[in-house]
Amino acid sequence: MAENQSISIPAHHNIYNGSSGRDLRIDFSIPQSGVTAETGILIFVPGFGGNIESNVYKKMRERFADKYNLVTLQCAYFGDEYMQGVENFNLKNGISDISKYLNSEEMTSLKRNPSDLLNLLSNKSLTIPVVAKLNETEDNFNDMGYMQSIDIITSLEAIQIILKENNLPYNEQKIIGYGHSHGAYLLHLVNRMAPHLFSYIIDNSAWIEPVYLSTNRYLFQQYGSMTLQIEFDYLSKYKILDKEALNLYTLYNKFENQSKIIIFQGTDDNLIDHKLKMKIVSDIKNAEFILIDEKDIDNHIFRSNKHGLDANFIAMFDYAYGKMGDFVNGAEKRTNNETYLSKTRIVVDYLHGLPVFQFR
Repeated sequence: MAENQSISIPAHHNIYNGSSGRDLRIDFSIPQSGVTAETGILIFVPGFGGNIESNVYKKMRERFADKYNLVTLQCAYFGDEYMQGVENFNLKNGISDISKYLNSEEMTSLKRNPSDLLNLLSNKSLTIPVVAKLNETEDNFNDMGYMQSIDIITSLEAIQIILKENNLPYNEQKIIGYGHSHGAYLLHLVNRMAPHLFSYIIDNSAWIEPVYLSTNRYLFQQYGSMTLQIEFDYLSKYKILDKEALNLYTLYNKFENQSKIIIFQGTDDNLIDHKLKMKIVSDIKNAEFILIDEKDIDNHIFRSNKHGLDANFIAMFDYAYGKMGDFVNGAEKRTNNETYLSKTRIVVDYLHGLPVFQFR
């Protein structure tokens, strides 16, 4: 059985306000047989609703380490706690929105103890709109972009430093990123910010750009017979000004991609224009676009052609791994590098080991 470890390291400084002192948690698994020159590295990047504690990711970290001879890892990236469900919320339209569903006794009880709301409404067949109380601040928020990608890059570089410092040889040309939805999108951003890093990227339903930078997120949560329509209004919608820089087209426009990218995309995805994504990907070197239509639903790997494909994550990786072959990322790791995305200039410095990013 794979050996599981969890570490905490100083995280990259906050690019939005310059603050430091944040910790970055990295969980990783090492093959039971040990690390050899053939051992690769695989990072899992979940999207909304997934995190480092998710059972499916814990299971994959352990299983894939032994099955594929990989050091598998995952990080708790910047602001991911705001991408889950929520326990605290406000009624979107105030108490008047629900008063018609409650009798006078129930209304009195609610005014006396507002926390009784769910209990009072759970036996009623209705949908109540609420707004999530996120309490995001500039120190920590779901930025859906650069800080999250920097944490992923830092995690991968930190694990490689640990392996080298312990004189453990590994295959530097077998660095794999496996992402789902927003997590898959972040792998593309990482690929642009650190072109030398990935040998392979597996993309399950990455969006063309983070949708919730422009519109609010809605999550439907069931409580008995009642449904809560929870609205998330993220700080990043107001904080990220150069949204064009985070578009998939911008990331890959005039960029010489050096990783092998395998993309799975459904035709009935309510968050992604699959035809536009296919057009963008058609111009990306070393990218394979696998379109999943109704006829491709096999109830094994793909259980739908909607967003995320209701995929069996383990079976999807098995399938993608078989398509990888021997691929070498030819990009050079530079001590200093500059990247321009729309109006955003990114400068990275590897002089002291872990990368330091500056945005101008």
